[in-house]
Amino acid sequence: MRTFSKGFVVVLFGALLGLAACDQQEGPMEKAGEKVDQAVDDMTNEGPMEKAGESADETWQDTKEAGEDALNKTKEAGEDAWEKTKETGENVKDAVTGENQN
Repeated sequence: MRTFSKGFVVVLFGALLGLAACDQQEGPMEKAGEKVDQAVDDMTNEGPMEKAGESADETWQDTKEAGEDALNKTKEAGEDAWEKTKETGENVKDAVTGENQN
């Protein structure tokens, strides 16, 4: 068992040294592969179609918010107009019937 443990440690140590001594220089194929990877990333992440889609999404959101604001303002204006119409109707009724005159 001790022999196995010693052998395992030696193999593990050799593997670590081998990995540490790997050549870090990039060859022409590695550089070309990196350029291809970068081109694909540029197209899929922030390409012109992605930017156009984001712009369309922002425009849609702005339009939706503006429509909701306009709807709310129209609703409020309609409610105000209704209240004023009711008041005017009551005033006319009072004037015709002679109520609330001192």
